[in-house]
Amino acid sequence: FDILPGRHGDYANYLRGVGPLLARHGGRVICYGRTQTVYFGEAHQEFCGLVQYPSREAMDALSADADFRAIRPLRDDSTTNYVLSVIEDFDTMQAAIDFMDAGGHPEHSTSGDTHA
Repeated sequence: FDILPGRHGDYANYLRGVGPLLARHGGRVICYGRTQTVYFGEAHQEFCGLVQYPSREAMDALSADADFRAIRPLRDDSTTNYVLSVIEDFDTMQAAIDFMDAGGHPEHSTSGDTHA
């Protein structure tokens, strides 16, 4: 994502508020920072973050939290190119290989569980 000109302070206030809310819902920041180099492909976002939640339900609970809804405009109104993705975590590289070998259909893979 990118910070809109003159809105860095608003985004800083969002970061101050979201930290305790992530902890409340079991979320933790895995990586957060400025994009330094794009090795392959095209990405134009200046900032990137990766947050892990214990489950999809925990992420949904954060999104529904009244305290989060109160600070969300600080994020939404100060950024552009914001992308929020939910990914499925493969337990092992072999589970990812099995998934791919099964044509991308989890019901046909031989290892790995589906996680929210």
